[in-house]
Amino acid sequence: MPVTLILALGAGTLSAVAVYAILFGSLLALPLFYFASLPLYLAGLGLGSKGVLLAVLAAMVTVGVIGSVQTALPYALAYAVPALIVCQRALRAQPMADGTARYTSGGELIAGLTAGGAALLTAVAMMTLMDSGSEPLADMVANFLRGAFEAMSSEIDPAAREQVVQSLAPLFPGMAVASWVFMHVINAATGQSLLQRSGRNLRPAMSYLNITLPDWCSWLLVIPGAAALLLPGDLSYVSRNVVIVALVPFFVLGLAVVHGFARRSGRGTTLLVAFYILLVVFGPTAFLVAGAGVLEQWIGLRKRLPSDNDQENV
Repeated sequence: MPVTLILALGAGTLSAVAVYAILFGSLLALPLFYFASLPLYLAGLGLGSKGVLLAVLAAMVTVGVIGSVQTALPYALAYAVPALIVCQRALRAQPMADGTARYTSGGELIAGLTAGGAALLTAVAMMTLMDSGSEPLADMVANFLRGAFEAMSSEIDPAAREQVVQSLAPLFPGMAVASWVFMHVINAATGQSLLQRSGRNLRPAMSYLNITLPDWCSWLLVIPGAAALLLPGDLSYVSRNVVIVALVPFFVLGLAVVHGFARRSGRGTTLLVAFYILLVVFGPTAFLVAGAGVLEQWIGLRKRLPSDNDQENV
């Protein structure tokens, strides 16, 4: 059996097992669950389109064997299909006039993944509304969260639990899909980095410090933002959550701005450590970072940062 086939099948099987590790209650279950798509990206970006296709097929079979045929569809939507599409787009090369090849940029990959997440959120929300009758979507999300928290722990004070539900419900669908998009961004970037270090990457490295986004990303943010302000009820709720998803590429771009500023400041490591501590401890910092990304996209913040030469002349 060819080595490529063995590696691809092994990667798919490992991905499926990582998803189900959470059922065994291990301390490693959560990180394994989060990085379950990493083997698929390693197969795709290191072995090519056939590699990721074989890995996806192996994963789907393994999920069906461990769980059931019904569990294969959620796995496909959450892990397999996005990894397959991202890998195929990442390996697509366009010949240039000078004889070189232009690969799909990191910004284009993130933007495409985000657009897919926003479309999926909108489609699921619309189908839910059609089946729900007159119950507002926000109330349905709140009821789902109440049931989830009660299942996790019935010992939590009901008043405290309700307070958490009310704070999460307005933006929960958007935050869930945004986390899913960012999960794939992290897994793809990690896979590319590991392959590059081992010399097995099929495409050139992507520089996330110099990342740029396609212009249409702004419309992905502006249109649902306007709809959230102008439309009533459920349509406003859905649009507001789509905005949360649409902020993901700008958050990544904002991180590039922060890293660029830290690199030019002369105290890069200290500033970045403090920044990431603040990002973890104080969640709303993420919106400030996304805001920096929006400003970078619209007015070019990085061009306005002091250059290395400016720092030397101070």
